Amino acid sequence: MNTLDIGDLSATRTITALLREQAAVRPDALHAIFPDARFTFGELHARAMAYARAYIAMGVRPGDHVATLMPNCASWLPAYYGGLYAGAVVVALNARYKRQELAFTLAHSNARLLVTTGAFAEHVDFEAILRSVLPELNDTEDASALKAASAPDLRAVILCDAAPVDGFLSEDAFLALGDGIDDEMVTAAGDARALGDTAAIIYTSGTTSKPKGCELTHASIQNSWSTFSGVVSLAAGETVWTPMPFFHTGGIGPITTILSRGAAFVTQPHYQPDGVVKMVAEHRVNHLYPGFPQLAFSVIEHPEFDRERFTFVRSLLNVGPPAMQKRIQDLLPSGAVLVNLFGMTEGSGIVTFTPVDAPYHVRAQTSGMPPPHTEVRIADPETNAPCPPGQPGEIQFRGGGAFKCYYADPEATAATILPEGWVRSGDQGRINEEGYLVYLGRLKDMLKVGGENVAAAEIEAFIQQLPEVRLVQVIGVADDRLGEVPVAFVELVEGRTISEAEVIACCDGQLAKWKVPRAVIFVDEWPMSTTKVQKFRLAERLPPRFRDSGSRTS
Repeated sequence: MNTLDIGDLSATRTITALLREQAAVRPDALHAIFPDARFTFGELHARAMAYARAYIAMGVRPGDHVATLMPNCASWLPAYYGGLYAGAVVVALNARYKRQELAFTLAHSNARLLVTTGAFAEHVDFEAILRSVLPELNDTEDASALKAASAPDLRAVILCDAAPVDGFLSEDAFLALGDGIDDEMVTAAGDARALGDTAAIIYTSGTTSKPKGCELTHASIQNSWSTFSGVVSLAAGETVWTPMPFFHTGGIGPITTILSRGAAFVTQPHYQPDGVVKMVAEHRVNHLYPGFPQLAFSVIEHPEFDRERFTFVRSLLNVGPPAMQKRIQDLLPSGAVLVNLFGMTEGSGIVTFTPVDAPYHVRAQTSGMPPPHTEVRIADPETNAPCPPGQPGEIQFRGGGAFKCYYADPEATAATILPEGWVRSGDQGRINEEGYLVYLGRLKDMLKVGGENVAAAEIEAFIQQLPEVRLVQVIGVADDRLGEVPVAFVELVEGRTISEAEVIACCDGQLAKWKVPRAVIFVDEWPMSTTKVQKFRLAERLPPRFRDSGSRTS
């Protein structure tokens, strides 16, 4: 398969070294912009050093695990970079987790410390959630010596952005513990880690099983995301809007490559389109990285998003079918380029990317090519043998961005990483005649309608072309006669209308009869994991006639 013409951008130093270098070269340049806080490179470095000293004082040693439980906020950055400065592995826990997921991941990750926040109690009360997961917080006399039966490695929970409360170690008290640690100890701890060592553990969404912790290395995160900065030629001083959460590869990855380029980013703790458009205008944001249509449309369709005034926007990344991509490209300022990708957590985020100078049909209809440090192939999902050119199969990859393993899960690792290093994606695709990857959907997202194999993505791509449709998702529902049948869930473009009968009539005669949805259900919001629609939860919204017979979704 061909590769992107962006040169060799492979990582040469750890993420720790990146922040140190930028703080030395451009200490006063603005780097991180939140609605209520900002960091220059120098300020972030100083704050991360304070965290690192406190981590070391609390007994954290190179290779130990520290965890974060926060949305995108100013407190997350020094907790994360401070962990890396101390030589630790940062377990970036999903801030949407509730009791069950937190209980599992805190125990499974072996985290020694957990950093959380009290700043957003009106949205999520992390203190209350953690007290239910760790009842020992209610009884401990020494907040720096927690003993939790369900998470025996955990020694303390640090609560930022809040007044001191019983059981939790306040941020001020935590940082004060590091007063006796000198900078040389911090430097030595960070230098003890190498490019191939794990920098972060990010747990997959766990929609069908318990979450799996993907170990991402200093090198894999940088390699994966240098693809984005290389393709769009991200320059020092430019600004990127990155709304995806830091606990997702689509969040931690962009901020890493933005750091490496000496650029800045804007983000919010909780997504608010009004605030985004205001920040895009105020900071003249050059690159929009919503990633997914739910985030993209609410900004570029916003009444304050002005195509004529926002000509400083150079690129927007969205993953979606061709009809959706055309709608987004048409809404962008003149000269702004829509780009696409194929990625996953196990690839540290990005596996392939479309060139900005590729023809529109390439950027709309394909997922692009891999960077020079990554190989991609299409393989038979049963035998793992390479498929002939043009034949669909499982997308597999290996190289610079591939994850290291699933933490403490050798069986899952062996099932995903093949002996020659190829990573199984679980996604279906093909390489077209121009050498670009064409994504065809999840391998398991296949319906069996009366003995015929039907890809949900094929039906979705057709319905997505209707001008009234903003987003569509198709699931399979059990049927006594045909085994299962397709049902479409549709979100409409604001101000547009179309009926269930009209959607079905548009499909009739254009799709084979067994592919035509048996029902269309209109929705205003979607059940989401971090970034993806949880199709298995759509089944809960089925009319009684379908729910009673069950459904098959993946």
